[in-house]
Amino acid sequence: MKVWTSATAIGLTGLTLSYLAGCSSSDPGDGNSFVPSGAAGSAAAGGGATGTPTGGGTATGGTDSGGAPAGGTATGGTSTNTGGMTTGGTATGGSTTGGSTTGGGAPVGGAAGTGGGAPPAGGETEVACPTVNNVKVDGHCSSGVTYPTYDGFTLALVEDFPTAVDLNADPVFTWSDGIPNDGQTNFAEGNITFANGHMIIAAKSTCPPANNNTSCYPPRTSYAESYSNQPIPRARPGTGVTSGEFRTKYNNYRYGRYEVKYTAPSTTVGNFLSTMFVFRTPTNIAWNEIDAELEPNQAGKLNINTVNAPNGATGYPGGDAQSIPVPGLNIATEHIYAFNWTSTGITWYVDNNPTPVYTHGPAAQPAIPNLSAKIMMNLWVFASSAAFGDPTKNVYPMTSSYDYFHFYKLNGETYPCSPTPACLNKTNNDYTVAAQNNPKETPYLK
Repeated sequence: MKVWTSATAIGLTGLTLSYLAGCSSSDPGDGNSFVPSGAAGSAAAGGGATGTPTGGGTATGGTDSGGAPAGGTATGGTSTNTGGMTTGGTATGGSTTGGSTTGGGAPVGGAAGTGGGAPPAGGETEVACPTVNNVKVDGHCSSGVTYPTYDGFTLALVEDFPTAVDLNADPVFTWSDGIPNDGQTNFAEGNITFANGHMIIAAKSTCPPANNNTSCYPPRTSYAESYSNQPIPRARPGTGVTSGEFRTKYNNYRYGRYEVKYTAPSTTVGNFLSTMFVFRTPTNIAWNEIDAELEPNQAGKLNINTVNAPNGATGYPGGDAQSIPVPGLNIATEHIYAFNWTSTGITWYVDNNPTPVYTHGPAAQPAIPNLSAKIMMNLWVFASSAAFGDPTKNVYPMTSSYDYFHFYKLNGETYPCSPTPACLNKTNNDYTVAAQNNPKETPYLK
């Protein structure tokens, strides 16, 4: 059963926690077992249980002929978390049902290989999300879940993935058809699938795992990578890999707590970025970005970044990028990654430990982003650079598995607004034609 741990509610300076119950006590059977630290002592006083969550580990993929990587068993890998974490559950891999790869004519992947862990066996039952402070929480909630509460923040969006998200009809989330400038990756709808209470993002390739496979997936146009001063959709180059990006439809999220529980493909296979972040589109009007990323050559670290660039940026402008060691962290097993974004600082946490791993304060550079953005989760693969790992070890399919995503709105914040898109501010480009995500949204801005 999913029950999220915390020692204290995460703010910029400290953490105190209570729990918001409102769902049944049935077990969704996803293998998670995080419980309140109060049973083992006061976290504020330095108490809490020391646990050894077991799970994750390696998994062997199967053949990829349009999107059905076979899951392997997940074993091994222990990590000790103090400050309130208790014993985790073991995870047994299941099968991941894929789908055809779509998105502007990109070919369907077909290479066999290993890389990426299958989600734990067992499904989840969807129930109505709770009402908090007389406001209905958006998203899809699972039965048996108790959501923690954090001082100064209010639960506003839950995506527990109890069932498949309709990527073209969901009111909050959709898919991207982007081809980022910096990666050998072509995002497509069919590379995002759902099984056993998890979202799976799969990177696939029909090419050998080698450098410079730019002819594997031919050039096409992309709505998601458009600029406001260029034709829409925008011409994009060919790539060597097709993968997926799950994102919110609108620039409608700002100050709050962003929390995700997921696994990266591996600590040893390939050259990738596995992510959860906020990102404003189009970037050439204002490049605002806050990242939590996992990389194979930084397997025991959380990689974070803050970007806030002025108008006109057409390539990555740089920011406050850090690789932070986290004791006991294994990126190929499930961990909770979170950041709190307010007007006075951004603070990152791992596994709800009350001590932040990093803080970008009010005097840091670049300045704290202050515009609304989209929430994104994706898997980038790099076949022509060794920046994040060894590209000669890229083996397909490789997958990231997401157990949940939760957003807690900062009290007093105006985003997210409702109803979308009418509530969005067109004057400051919260809602503009260049912020379209994929061709199925046409016309995005009427």
